[in-house]
Amino acid sequence: MKIAKKIIEITKPYWPRISAGILISLLVSGITGAIAWAVKPAIDIVLEGKKYEYMKFLPAGILLLFAIKGFLGFCQSYLMKSAGMKLVREMRNKLYTHILYLRVGYFSKESSGTIISRVMYDVETLNGLISDVIRTFIVEVPTVIFLLGVALYRRWDLTLMSLILLPFIAYSSKKFGKIVKKKRKEAQRKLSFLTHKIGETVFGTRIIKIFNREKTMGDKFENDNQRYYRELLRVVRLKEFTKLIIDVVTGTGIALVFWYGGNMVIKGTITTGDFASILAAVYLMFSPVKKIGDAYNSFQESRASIERIDTLFNAEQEEKGQIRIDGFKNSLKFENISFTFPGNNVPVLKDINLEIKPGEVIAIVGRSGVGKSTLVDLIPKFYSPSGGRLTINGLDINKVDIHSLRELIGIVSQDIILFNDTIKENIAFGKPGVSEAEIIEAAKMAYADEFIQKIPEEYNAVIGDRGLKLSGGQRQRIAIARAILKNPPILILDEATSSLDSVSETLVQKALEKLMKGRTTIVIAHRLSTIKNADRILIIEKGEIADTGRHEELISKNSTYRELYNAFL
Repeated sequence: MKIAKKIIEITKPYWPRISAGILISLLVSGITGAIAWAVKPAIDIVLEGKKYEYMKFLPAGILLLFAIKGFLGFCQSYLMKSAGMKLVREMRNKLYTHILYLRVGYFSKESSGTIISRVMYDVETLNGLISDVIRTFIVEVPTVIFLLGVALYRRWDLTLMSLILLPFIAYSSKKFGKIVKKKRKEAQRKLSFLTHKIGETVFGTRIIKIFNREKTMGDKFENDNQRYYRELLRVVRLKEFTKLIIDVVTGTGIALVFWYGGNMVIKGTITTGDFASILAAVYLMFSPVKKIGDAYNSFQESRASIERIDTLFNAEQEEKGQIRIDGFKNSLKFENISFTFPGNNVPVLKDINLEIKPGEVIAIVGRSGVGKSTLVDLIPKFYSPSGGRLTINGLDINKVDIHSLRELIGIVSQDIILFNDTIKENIAFGKPGVSEAEIIEAAKMAYADEFIQKIPEEYNAVIGDRGLKLSGGQRQRIAIARAILKNPPILILDEATSSLDSVSETLVQKALEKLMKGRTTIVIAHRLSTIKNADRILIIEKGEIADTGRHEELISKNSTYRELYNAFL
């Protein structure tokens, strides 16, 4: 009942089409029953009664019935399949939108392959839910009822004899259907893993090549693909075995009718027309029974997909907050902040107390893995504190409207995210609707215009997946131009120059200085020479603020800072 309610819920918008399909299917079922009904008078009157003058009407009648049935079947199939396609379209839209608003932490728990598999492959199976499963039940169940009525009316005892094995079909379909559902879920899980593997390969192709691991990666993929193939083959085997059982039962039923009914005709108990009509009805009836068995297995596959889709829909979204803020006017304050990643008992941050005033430049330093990036990720609310309170302008950040909060923040990090679009669209990403002149001005401030002008298509050049057609320094300057155009009052620089060569670093550093001017800036620096002029420098050790001060103070009194400074100077 739970899954039935879920199916009704997700198909509700398409019931006008489905209802039209139901009405047409009833007509199709009626015509199928009429064909079986017409066998008796055709044989008894025309052939047995030797009224051959009616023979000229029989072919036309048969042709008309089948033509009407075919046309109605076409209409019904079109309505149901188009409803299925609409369901897939809308479900993908909903899932994608849902993903956009998920907590950042969800993406560290779930692989990209799993998410893509659910949006693309699991949702696609829902097409079959309407076009195959619901359509089959709606069309074939009435057909079975009409044909059963014809057969019972002609000779109830002979009909019941043919149906004695139907419970066996129902039991087998139910039993194997449950196994199909289980195996389909496992197959989809393996497909998710394959999808993730392909994404990793595309992203990591340079690493694979430099270490000559093409064969190793190919062998691993073949093994994983083989596992998916075997799981999918189990699904196919189970579905086809169900068909085999139905075929055997169908053959047994028709054989019984033929044996018992044939003897009744010989004895004169029933006419040849009665026998032929019952035989036609039983034969025609077992065909939809077979389709219903197939549909039940497909239903179990759809059920497995619905459960996987629901898992994604049930993933917790970000808390949006209610209070809009229109600027950074007071302070950003960390009050006894602690943070632990879900499923991990070791805290990343402990008892962080910090107040950042408008216009300040705060630098955060420390060894790798001490919580520097996690600390700044709390500001745009990528994560929520496990304990303590974070406020902006005196308001608890959990109560602040998340979109108005992020409007105040710009981020330039070491891992630049650019999209497979034009340079112009990537720069304007944070501020849609800006003029081309504003985009060019932002690029000039970021020292990006000089290399953009050398590209044949200039600002309309498509930069490839993740911007791989550009160098690291060029990608960084595009990201800075994007942040300049957004013009946020709070700027986060997360090791923005750590992976650049000296020439690129000089250009990027000059661009960053322009970007930082007049803004509140939080800098995570790998190269400590870039933060000498910070108003305050925080040293993070084991998730805590171990010391704070200006560069001159810390270089003289703090051995950890001195060691870090000398190591990365």
